[in-house]
Amino acid sequence: MNKLLTKLGMGEKIQKNFAAILFVAAGGSIIYGLPYFRYDYYDAYLQAYNLTNYQMGIFGSIFGIFGMISYFFGGYLADRVSIRWLLTLSLIGTGIGGFIHLLPLSFSMLVILYAFWGFTSLFAFWPSCVKAVRVLSDTGDQGKAFGFFEGGRGVTASIMASLAVVIFQIGVKMNSDIIGMKAIIIYYSIITILSGLLVFYKVRDQEAEESERISLKGLFQVLKMPAVWIIGIVTFCNYVFTLSVYYFVPYATSLLGATVTFGAGLAAVRRYLSPISNVGGGFLGDKLGTGNLLLTSFIVMAVGTLGILLLPLTSSAVFIFTLLYLIIYMFYQVNYSLTWAMMEEGKIPVQYSGTAAGIISTIGYLPEIFCSLLAGYLLDTFPGVSGYRYYFSFLIVMLLIGALFVLVWIKFLKKKGIKTGNRN
Repeated sequence: MNKLLTKLGMGEKIQKNFAAILFVAAGGSIIYGLPYFRYDYYDAYLQAYNLTNYQMGIFGSIFGIFGMISYFFGGYLADRVSIRWLLTLSLIGTGIGGFIHLLPLSFSMLVILYAFWGFTSLFAFWPSCVKAVRVLSDTGDQGKAFGFFEGGRGVTASIMASLAVVIFQIGVKMNSDIIGMKAIIIYYSIITILSGLLVFYKVRDQEAEESERISLKGLFQVLKMPAVWIIGIVTFCNYVFTLSVYYFVPYATSLLGATVTFGAGLAAVRRYLSPISNVGGGFLGDKLGTGNLLLTSFIVMAVGTLGILLLPLTSSAVFIFTLLYLIIYMFYQVNYSLTWAMMEEGKIPVQYSGTAAGIISTIGYLPEIFCSLLAGYLLDTFPGVSGYRYYFSFLIVMLLIGALFVLVWIKFLKKKGIKTGNRN
């Protein structure tokens, strides 16, 4: 393995910790299985817990709002406490929440459970993941490291979702959708707890265990860093697309005449494209500079989305839609890994990685609160193509704002005399 990593241009540090980074990546995917699986089994979940669509929406808002509040403090904690322990306890705590979910919970109790998951899976976990990847890899390999991290998350999500479908079907054949739902919850709970134990065992590198403990003064120093705020805004714009990706396939099925089977197949294909984009984007980012590649990605995504809006509303447009959608999605996945590599490019001190990631996440994941509500409002208020045009126009504007702030980033680096990329 080391010979292969050497041929790929990996440094000594990332070679040593490659397995640990992949285990962190797997945990970074598995932990979100429990809080988000309800979307994949929406109708069955409604039936199993006797819920309305509005109540389902409340779970997402509670989870998102709690995350926005907690990211900031969790990032600070990640720079003061062992990230190995934070990752482990977050995964095990989330898994325990899954077993609690099996109890006959009322709606109010489910709301509390989703708030609990907001704490265990968002509070310090994500900033700890970002810091772990950063300290376990070399300075010149940040793009590659985060590319493999996001790629590992994508592969894990694909395998995990495929197994969940099989387990659900077995449960359904045994009795009903409710049994299938409980089988999935048990499955996700077990693998989440096991993932926590594996992370504890594998992430034992001294550099991941020990770091300079950030003081309150250091927290204010991070808040004053322009790089942190620029990365936060770029992440914000990219995350708007994260929450908007779910509306592309319904656009094709409801307006272009694509079948539901086509939509499910397209969703599966995109999952398997993610690792290629993540890893490939990481290598290109290290070679060309993250800012240059991010700028290209935002522009391609905006132009591609505009292209979809201009397609004729006929079944003959489905093929072109598919090509545009997959191109947009691939460049989006490039962005997803590169935004975290910007921390190294912007010279944010490693000992402040957790705090910086927490602040960036607080800014970057704000769309969680309003994007779904905005899309729902527009699609309900303006049925048919009009609602989609309004929402996708909003998305295009956000992608162009992302491109604008990448230009600000490139100018910021030049002003600081920071060279980007390695074209050799």
